[in-house]
Amino acid sequence: MINSIPVIGWLLSLVFTISSSIPFWIIWTHFGLGSRYAYWLPEVYQSIPFWHCVGLFIVISILKSSLTPKFANVTQKNESK
Repeated sequence: MINSIPVIGWLLSLVFTISSSIPFWIIWTHFGLGSRYAYWLPEVYQSIPFWHCVGLFIVISILKSSLTPKFANVTQKNESK
């Protein structure tokens, strides 16, 4: 939703994505969650670089917004006479 505002929305979305991927990257890479619980993945996915993590979060948000179905669309007109 925030991505629909051209430049400001894109920057805010990037800041939000970076700030939400920092804890995930620290837990996945430095605390060893990737190698401990995803041992069946190839080694390259068990400790991913930070900017790859940010890219994954961006791709996931794009896919989530484009693939999520709309269940209802409500519009209301306010007409005063």
